[in-house]
Amino acid sequence: MNMVSRRRVLALGAAALAAPALIGTRKAYAQTVLRCGHVLGPTHQFQAGLELAAERIAETSDGRVKMEVFPAAQLGSERDMNVAIRTGGIDMTLASPGGASVHLKELAILDAPYLFRDNAHWQGVVNGEIGQDWQRRILETSGVRIAGWFHRGTRHVISKAKPYDSLAAIAGQKVRVADLPPYPQVFQAFGAVPTPIPFAEMYQALESGVVEGADAPLDTILAQKLHEVATYVNLIAWSFGAPGPILIADASWQQLSEEDQAGLVAALAEASDLVTDRFTNDEEAVKAKLTEAGMTFVTPTDLEAWKAAAAAAVPALASTWGGDVDLYNRIRG
Repeated sequence: MNMVSRRRVLALGAAALAAPALIGTRKAYAQTVLRCGHVLGPTHQFQAGLELAAERIAETSDGRVKMEVFPAAQLGSERDMNVAIRTGGIDMTLASPGGASVHLKELAILDAPYLFRDNAHWQGVVNGEIGQDWQRRILETSGVRIAGWFHRGTRHVISKAKPYDSLAAIAGQKVRVADLPPYPQVFQAFGAVPTPIPFAEMYQALESGVVEGADAPLDTILAQKLHEVATYVNLIAWSFGAPGPILIADASWQQLSEEDQAGLVAALAEASDLVTDRFTNDEEAVKAKLTEAGMTFVTPTDLEAWKAAAAAAVPALASTWGGDVDLYNRIRG
């Protein structure tokens, strides 16, 4: 058999019978290098989490698996990386739900406004029946696997010249958003003028006045030094957790032994716990640093109005995740 010994085939047992097409194409398990990219900076929690995963998989695989992590869009924009993972350009990427929706539309729902209550809620969804169904279908439709999930913070909106202390205050304001669903739709529902701009250009867009505000989690404000070009952090908390899938090309996955596949998943799960802990427990420390850097925190007086505006937009937003409005209600519980 091509590159696989008879002993190895017998050891695979039932798993081999379930995937006969893969047996003949498996590579010998020499060292495999996995190139993993993300768009956040080298000081961000995502980098710390992925570096931890890289250390763990190197340990558990006795060096057979080397995971190289490339922050700050070194391997391209998120859109670029989601293309590259399907064409063999990269092995892995930490995606946003909107970015990953090019592989499976339903994933975009994870960015829907006011969806999750707490960590146990989002973890139960992605690790439960709904998440397992997504894992099966993304592989079938795109040749991409979900190897883990990372918490992505609580999203607020920053502004330069004035606070958004009410829903009316954001009306007509140009707000930088990711050029992915459902970010533009959410901020249009709030009455803003959503302005899609690449992540790497957000600082310059705020500095130059191309936009008057930007959608961002607290940690991103600090990591990207947005406190230098914005004054207010408006605490609307329109998105909590919004777990992003860690994607791996199936061709890259198949280069690993079953033992190392399990080791990679375990390493990413440990990394996920680290990232979740940092987002959850370090928020007050981040707020203190941003206050020290000169930012002012504003809590709108009409948060229920923000939630109502978002809820009214859900039927239209549903098209971004495939049209199933009830999926939003099932996840919210």
